[in-house]
Amino acid sequence: MKSGTTSQQVVRREKWRRRLPYLAGAAVIIIVVGWLLYTSIESSTAQYLTVTELLAGGPSERIVRATGTVVGETIIWDEEELVLQFDLSDDGGSISIDYHGARPDLLEDGTEAVVEGHYQGEGRFEAAAILLKCPSKYEEE
Repeated sequence: MKSGTTSQQVVRREKWRRRLPYLAGAAVIIIVVGWLLYTSIESSTAQYLTVTELLAGGPSERIVRATGTVVGETIIWDEEELVLQFDLSDDGGSISIDYHGARPDLLEDGTEAVVEGHYQGEGRFEAAAILLKCPSKYEEE
């Protein structure tokens, strides 16, 4: 024991030495949980854009949601391959949507739609999900 060090100080140091591994473990757990929360929130959020905003922004690796109106004469449905293609437009332009999956029943000309997926650039959008707004016959008059 150093000169001038009391037994009380030695006891305190020993308590901290015993607590140090637990404190370090708790700090690691807090950091890991925080990192997991941050990455899960970041990856699950998708930005809502209009067709015009999507075209102006260019291709993106992020998942985005684009909203617009379905152009009916562009709908191409392959029942055997479950491939759906159509154009989504707004006042500023249109994009071609490629979707693999079941065709939504309400997909028709003039339907307001939201597509979620990746914008490939050059007017091509690879959709993972299609959401359609209810037709006007369900709205109050």
